Amino acid sequence: MESKLVSKHIRMSPKIAMWYEDRSKEIGISQTNLMVMALSEYMKQEKTVDVMANMQELMNQLEKMKDQTQK
Repeated sequence: MESKLVSKHIRMSPKIAMWYEDRSKEIGISQTNLMVMALSEYMKQEKTVDVMANMQELMNQLEKMKDQTQK
């Protein structure tokens, strides 16, 4: 399967830009790769939050079922 890359232009505060510049030099990767890594981690976190929200709903449903069976 071929994976196409897409270019995006973003604006950021000077503080964030400086952090990316410094951090990319520290770890020896390009700023673009660092941003892609950061966005990928953000996506993982979002999925985790969604799963946890679903988990809470399931727990609530189980509690309701437990209460109904005890009556």
